Amino acid sequence: MHSVPLCPKCEVLLVRDLKGALEADVCPQCGGMLLSRQGWHLALEDWESALALENTYTDNNPMPILALEVLCPLCQEPMTPVYPEEAPNLPVEMCLQCGSFWLDDGELGRLVEAVRTRAHQATPKETGKPETEGVPPSEMAWVYCTHCGRQNFADAEKCWACGELLEPERPPLSAPWQVVAEVMSMTVGGAGAVLFGLFVTRPQGEKLAALGLGLMVIGLFSLATLRRLWRRGRKAPFFPTFSDQ
Repeated sequence: MHSVPLCPKCEVLLVRDLKGALEADVCPQCGGMLLSRQGWHLALEDWESALALENTYTDNNPMPILALEVLCPLCQEPMTPVYPEEAPNLPVEMCLQCGSFWLDDGELGRLVEAVRTRAHQATPKETGKPETEGVPPSEMAWVYCTHCGRQNFADAEKCWACGELLEPERPPLSAPWQVVAEVMSMTVGGAGAVLFGLFVTRPQGEKLAALGLGLMVIGLFSLATLRRLWRRGRKAPFFPTFSDQ
């Protein structure tokens, strides 16, 4: 009998889903999925099933879930970030004990797009695109879809999530300003957490505790907003929509 594992981030029961021959345990809350080693290799070959599985689920959490350590849902052992050969700039979590892979929402689609792009680059003369073999992962650029905001490889023609044609669109903030804004948001939230922790149990410390709570909310909301804006172009909607194209 199959024991249902829990999502390592949301701690809800994973749902066993099957698209074509591809089978995975998926979190209905955050859209993360657990793939066996066999499922991983199958996803690299059956792109349609992989994209169908990816597009069925999405992250429904209002705030991004940050996890310093991801435990394997099957072994409860810490998973290790690895950079697969098929997508060297896409880190995924792998369990060294059972060989399972954990992919957050959107990562399976990016993996498929990476494999598909590399397959097209195998014949650069026919496609007319330059080869990128030997280019370090840190130098590969991204293009953000102006329709749904998903991240795509710079040499992709269509968005892997919604099928729209990709047009280069700069984010609202440049990378240095984005870092500065995120650091300021985390500083405000951290200062609020300190105030709240120091005065929440002290007599007559209600005002300072309330101020700390407010700063925490402002910091977390600002950080979430900045990271959503960073993943979308100027013309993209704040909450994207997805299609089955």
